[in-house]
Amino acid sequence: MKPDDDPIEPADRADAAIAMISPLPFAAAPLPGIGGGIKATPEHFVVEEILPYAACGEGEHVYVTFRRAGWNTADAARIMQKNLGLAPSDVGWGGRKDKTAVVVQTLSFRCGVNHPLAGVEKALADLPFEILSIDRHRNKIKTGHVAANRFTVVVSHPEPDALPRALAIADRLKQTGVPNFYGPQRFGHGMQNIHRGFALFSAGKKGRKDMFMVSVVQSALFNIWLKQRMEAGGYRKVLAGDIVKKTDTGGMFTVEDPAIECRRFTAGEIVTTGPIFGFKMKPAMDAAGEKEAALLKRFSLTLEDFRPFRSPGSRREAILNPADLTLAEVDDGLRLTFTLPSGAYATTVLREFTRPS
Repeated sequence: MKPDDDPIEPADRADAAIAMISPLPFAAAPLPGIGGGIKATPEHFVVEEILPYAACGEGEHVYVTFRRAGWNTADAARIMQKNLGLAPSDVGWGGRKDKTAVVVQTLSFRCGVNHPLAGVEKALADLPFEILSIDRHRNKIKTGHVAANRFTVVVSHPEPDALPRALAIADRLKQTGVPNFYGPQRFGHGMQNIHRGFALFSAGKKGRKDMFMVSVVQSALFNIWLKQRMEAGGYRKVLAGDIVKKTDTGGMFTVEDPAIECRRFTAGEIVTTGPIFGFKMKPAMDAAGEKEAALLKRFSLTLEDFRPFRSPGSRREAILNPADLTLAEVDDGLRLTFTLPSGAYATTVLREFTRPS
């Protein structure tokens, strides 16, 4: 590995990124983990999507809330759309959910104001899904239209003393929060998506069809930034120039006086954010900004390099504070329940407990 300030050749960017995020640190280290595994069965990983609004009862879009297992979001949407005789563009969802899981999710279908709800229910009756509710709304569900996700996960075959270990980890995480890393599923099998993503920048390809792979590059760079922040001892600190987010309103601002904002950070009123690099991203300033700029420069990239892909960028919360985290022993192992905001990964919380290699 080259020194930390040495530029990385474009041909080596993907391999360098993979090496830099393998492995990621733990907030609850050095407490011992509980071992075990997840997703032994779909019933061991249950996720319930929570929308930011409820269907209003009128409009051309029909909201279908259903429970499924063994289906990913795209395939479930496709078969429902075909049974309803609609085009793919008539379907909307807030986010993709795991296939190896029991999922409660809501999809929207542009059926028109005159299509009877009983007809929708009949068209979907023979599918291997449990339809929980059907209602109308005025707008399509779009990517990101998710307030939170509620998880119920069983860790199977943990260590014999898993419960006291897990309770100690949970207590530590209440103090530190959980680093908001992107989960490994973001990067594909063997992290091959990172190679595909960086290849777009080398080849100069353009277009919306490449947006997901561009987002993989953004996600990898965010994970590297957060790992470096943790290793430098700045994970639970507010630096001059940091972009922080208010936890009550979501408003963001630049830190001018770290001493003042540190008190608000400790009280949970604000949270630090990290870079999702893009041509419109609001960069950090001063000491915090220098670290972000150095990371992008090391990969021989600029914010303008994301413009051809129409990728504006954003800021991502650096720390998660899982709501209502509870633990319980069950016959199959140890059950964890918690709620995360949209865009956060359950695996980033679970890894703090299981400590996968």
